[in-house]
Amino acid sequence: MRRPLFYRERLWAADAALTALLILLAAYVFILHPLVPAGSLRFFASVLFSLVLVSGAITISRNRVFRAFVFVWAVLTLLVLWAAYLVPHAALIVAELCLTLAFLVLLLILILGQVFRAGRTTAHRIMGAVTAYLLIGLTWSLIYYAIALRIPEAFQGLEAVVEGDDEVHRLHFQYFSLTVLTTLGFGDIVPIHPVARMAAVLEAMVGQLFPAILIARLVSLQLQAKGSEKRSGPEDKADLA
Repeated sequence: MRRPLFYRERLWAADAALTALLILLAAYVFILHPLVPAGSLRFFASVLFSLVLVSGAITISRNRVFRAFVFVWAVLTLLVLWAAYLVPHAALIVAELCLTLAFLVLLLILILGQVFRAGRTTAHRIMGAVTAYLLIGLTWSLIYYAIALRIPEAFQGLEAVVEGDDEVHRLHFQYFSLTVLTTLGFGDIVPIHPVARMAAVLEAMVGQLFPAILIARLVSLQLQAKGSEKRSGPEDKADLA
């Protein structure tokens, strides 16, 4: 009888895992995080979602040393997250913010590696590209939050960010980040500090360039896959003969 871990690795190693991650991420960003009341319920939902992402990041990688590194990193992040929730000290909040930001970047790299690996472009890989796009928005929302913690007057349209892990402010920055990434720009939240402005401009550039580069790369992979099939076709027929 095969171990449950084997089936989990088979799931995350397949392209279908990219679609699963997109569903989980979209549910968290657009439903769970904004609609679940603030407090312990939202905190535990965030922890559960983080565990799912950690599981995916560990099993996507085929390097055992890297898996161990990600596992230790994830455990450290969750411990700091718990500590910041129980004792909202400024140092713990900054540490949790940095660890979470670094983990999102790592997960983004792993997903893009899965999307752009050699082979035919499938619907699951397209879903993985959308997942990466949403992760970019989440990553920048943490960058904005870090800027606001350091420079409370960096954004107009928000109350000053006080010391403490304020979920309301994080939700506002998540909304602001997605509007900048998609270049909607409603104008209800405005960056007024030079650092915040440059961060917003950089995210808007990434939001424009990412889809163009992504489409070009996926089309290139599809053409390469078709070319490989055409070249291998006559050889397969000769072998059969």
